[in-house]
Amino acid sequence: MTGCQTRGKGIFTVIAGNKNKIMAAAIITAVIIIFIVALFLFMPRASGSLAFGMTRIKNAFSYYILNARPHFYYLEMEKNGKELRLSSAAALEVTYRDEFVVRSVVSDDWRERYTAVNVEGYASGKNHLNVPLKGIVLVNRVMETGTQSRDAGIAADYYIQIYHRGEKLARVPLRVVITPQDWLRLAKDSTNVRVQIQFLKKALELNKEDTSVRKILAGIYFKLDRLDEAIFYYKESLKLKPDDVFALNELARCYLKKKQYDEAIAVARSVLSINPREAQAHANLGFGLGEKGQWAPAAASYRQAVDLEPDNHVMRFKLGEAYERLNKYAAAIAEYKYIVEKDKNFDAALMALADVSLKTRKYDEAITWYREIIRRKPKLAAAYANLALAYAGKGQGREEIENLQKAARLSPDQPVIRFNLGTAYEKRKMYGEAAAEYEQALKIKPDDADTLERLADLSGKNKNYEQAIKYYEKLAKMYPRKAAVFSQLGFAYGELKNYAASAQNYEKAIKNGAKSSALHYNLAYTYGKLGREKEAIAQYEKTNPLTKEVMAIIASYYLKEKKYSTAISYYKKLQALEPKKASSYGSLGYAYAASGNWDKAIENYLAALKIEREDDELYANLGEAYEKKGLYQEALKAYTHAYEINPESPRAVRRIPRLKILMLQKKK
Repeated sequence: MTGCQTRGKGIFTVIAGNKNKIMAAAIITAVIIIFIVALFLFMPRASGSLAFGMTRIKNAFSYYILNARPHFYYLEMEKNGKELRLSSAAALEVTYRDEFVVRSVVSDDWRERYTAVNVEGYASGKNHLNVPLKGIVLVNRVMETGTQSRDAGIAADYYIQIYHRGEKLARVPLRVVITPQDWLRLAKDSTNVRVQIQFLKKALELNKEDTSVRKILAGIYFKLDRLDEAIFYYKESLKLKPDDVFALNELARCYLKKKQYDEAIAVARSVLSINPREAQAHANLGFGLGEKGQWAPAAASYRQAVDLEPDNHVMRFKLGEAYERLNKYAAAIAEYKYIVEKDKNFDAALMALADVSLKTRKYDEAITWYREIIRRKPKLAAAYANLALAYAGKGQGREEIENLQKAARLSPDQPVIRFNLGTAYEKRKMYGEAAAEYEQALKIKPDDADTLERLADLSGKNKNYEQAIKYYEKLAKMYPRKAAVFSQLGFAYGELKNYAASAQNYEKAIKNGAKSSALHYNLAYTYGKLGREKEAIAQYEKTNPLTKEVMAIIASYYLKEKKYSTAISYYKKLQALEPKKASSYGSLGYAYAASGNWDKAIENYLAALKIEREDDELYANLGEAYEKKGLYQEALKAYTHAYEINPESPRAVRRIPRLKILMLQKKK
C-alpha cells in the first residue's frame, strides 16, 4: 500500500514538472518569435544573403538576450554626395578636396544607443557620427606630422574607430592621399620660409619631374640670398627643360648677384640664342658687361632691352646709368626725364636726374629737381645735402649753409653732412663753427681721414700746433706713406721749435715722394737750427727756383768752406737778380777777395760804391784790396773814406796809421 502511494505521488510530481518546462519553453519561443518580428520590423534591412541576415539575427539575439559583445558589420557613409558601405576590410580614400560623413554604424547595436565613431585626425574622444567632415583637415594633419609614405604620398596609419560603451569595437582604415599640390598649397599658405622650403621639397619628392616646384624653391632661396642653392635648383630645372627662358634669366640673375659676371654673361647670351627678343636677357647681359667695366657694350644691351620693352622703367634707368658711365650726360638726362614724365613714383630716376644735373654744373636745373624731391619727401636729408651743393656751385653760401643745416637736423648722425657743413662754414671763415661740425663728424666716424685732416689744418691755421700734431699723428698711423701728412707734422713741430721731430717728419715726407720746394727749404732751415749746416745746404740747393735769400745762404756757406769758385758762381747769380743793389756787388767782391783775385774784388767794390757811397765797410774792403795789391795811396784814400763815414771803423782806425808809416818808409 505504502509503496503504491509512493509511486503514485512520484508520477504526479513528474507530470507537474514537465508542465513547467513546457510553459518555459513556450515563453522563450514566444519571446524569440516576438524578437525576430521586432528585428524585421525595426532593424535596418540587412543586405546580402539570407545567411548574413540569419547571422545578424543570431548575433542580435546574443547581444540583446544574452548580453554578448556586439558584432560590427559595416559603416554607411556619404562621400562627396555618394553613398558608401565600408567594412573593416575596406578603406576610405580621402584627398584634401573630399567631404564625407558617417551616417550609420551597422552592428548588433541596431539602435546605435551605445555606439560612437571617432575619425583619427580630428578631435579625439568626440563622437563624429553624423558629423560632416572635410578631407583637408586630415591631409593637413598628415602633412604636419609627416606620417605619409615617402614614395606614395599616402598615410595608411589612420582609422575610423568604432566604440561600444567606450570600448573599441572595430576600425575602418583611412587612406589619406597627399599630392604635390597639397605641399604647394601649404607652402603658399605658410608665412614661415623654412616651413615653405620643407613643404616644397616634399612636393618635389612626390613629383621628381616637376620643374615648377624647382623654380619656386630656387626663387625662395634667391630672396634669402642663398644663391648657391638657388643656382642648384635652377640648374636642376634646366636639366629637365634646357630651353626654359624664365629659368635661364633667373639663373643669370643669381650669377649677377654672386658677382660671377662671366657666368651671367654666358647664360644671358644663351637665352638670346634661343630668343633674340628676350628683353630681360639683354638687360642681364648689360648688367654683367657694366660690372666688368665694359660700358659701351653694356649701354648697347640696355638700349636693346628698352627698345623691346619701352615701358620697363627699371631697364631704362639702368640705360641712363650706363650713359653716365660713358660721360654721355645728355643721353642719360633724356632717359631719366622720360621716366620722370611717365612715372611720378620713380623717385630714383628723379634723384638721378638731379644728381647728373649737379654733376654737369647745371645748377639751376639741379635746384629745380632737388626741390621737387623735397616736395615729395620733405624729410629726405640727402636731398637737402645735394641741394646745398647746387647752391654752393652758384656761389650762394647762405643757401648752402641753410640746406646743410636742415640736412643735419634730419640726419644728425650722418658724418658726410656734418663734414660738408663744416667745409661750408670754413669757406665763409666761420672757423669756430667749422671746427664744431668737424668734431661732430669725428664723433660719428672717428677714423675719417678727411675730417681729421680738416681739423688738423684748422688747428694749424689757429696756431694751435699741439692739437694739430695730435690729429696729424693719428693720420700718420692710418696712412704711413702719405707724404703730405708728414710734411704738415714737420711744420707743426718746427713751429713748436721741436726741430729734431720736425726734421724727422720732413725726411719721411721726402722719402714717401714729396718734392715740394717749400719742403726742401723747411727741412734746410730745420737742419740749420740743428747745426747740420752741410745737410741744410744740400736741401737749399734742391729748392727751385732759388730765391735770393737761399742763394745768399748757399754762397756764404761755400765761401766759409773755401769753395770760392762755387761761392762766386752763386754770388754772380745773385748779382744778376739784383743788378742795382750794392750788396750784390759787395758780396761778389768779398768772394773774389777771399779767393785772392784782388782785381775782381776791387772792380766789384767800386761798382758797389757807385750805388751806395756811404757804406764804410765797402770802403774798408776796398782799402784792404788796394793794400794787398801794394797800392797804398789808393788804400789810404779808401780807409780814410771809411773813417770819415764811421770814425769807429776798426780797420780804418787800425790801417790808416800803418799805411802812412809804410808810405813814409817807401819815400825814403
